[in-house]
Amino acid sequence: MSDNPSAQVIGQRIRNRIVEHLKLTSSFEEQRAYQSAVPYVSVPNEVISQWEDWGPSPEDSVFTQPVFTLAEQEAMAVFQRVWEEVVAATPKELPQLEDVLVLPEWKRLRDEAAKALGVFMARGMLPEDHEFDRRS
Repeated sequence: MSDNPSAQVIGQRIRNRIVEHLKLTSSFEEQRAYQSAVPYVSVPNEVISQWEDWGPSPEDSVFTQPVFTLAEQEAMAVFQRVWEEVVAATPKELPQLEDVLVLPEWKRLRDEAAKALGVFMARGMLPEDHEFDRRS
């Protein structure tokens, strides 16, 4: 990987982290596997915190075309709204994973993540070492 990547390559890397986050959030099985692999980590808190790390914020200009399609931008905006509602409706320190998985809010977050993931997977992961060809 380049020591001095372009803004587009940085955007592509961020997009890939968002795809990875949506994969985790959209799958209770992946969340359970993560919890099993790292039992000392609170997976529910990780799911919430990772979106804070990678999700869009109003001052970010990286979440634009060509890296993020209009459909992906809209999917992120919808997911962001649901994420905010889930954060507001659940405790700051979430319970154990198995207790969280039964919450209607967590199921709603999973379902919205699955929808957003479907939008992102239309193009799949983007290269992290060079700018992708926008024409392909």
